[in-house]
Amino acid sequence: KHNILNALGVIAVAYFEKLDLKEVAEEMLTFPGVKRRFSEKIVADMTVVDDYAHHPAEIKATIDGARQKYPDKEIIAVFQPHTFTRTIALMDEFAEALDLADKVYLCDIFGSAREEQGNVKIEDLGAKIKKGGEVIKENNVSP
Repeated sequence: KHNILNALGVIAVAYFEKLDLKEVAEEMLTFPGVKRRFSEKIVADMTVVDDYAHHPAEIKATIDGARQKYPDKEIIAVFQPHTFTRTIALMDEFAEALDLADKVYLCDIFGSAREEQGNVKIEDLGAKIKKGGEVIKENNVSP
């Protein structure tokens, strides 16, 4: 759905700019996508989707997209929040979005140059996820 809406936006702009719609369609068929936006990789018998979803709306769109593409598969989300202030400000929204996955794993909050630590821990987010969010340490995550 997300990519369909993006494609419709491209078509609308192309139409209003009076571009050759056949040419636009051909270009859209060869568009490889954007790095870290629903990038898929096969690992053993799993499809791993890498997406830089750092906002609840993006997380929801990614999980929804995975459900649409893989309706019969279990959806497992691995999430590492970026910045303590964003995690605090959007805590409930993050939990709500992550609850759309079948299982959730959480990595420690990744700070920024301006805030290396904060008044929130990843366990706080895990406690708000109805299905629970299991915390994993980075040294247990494949590169």
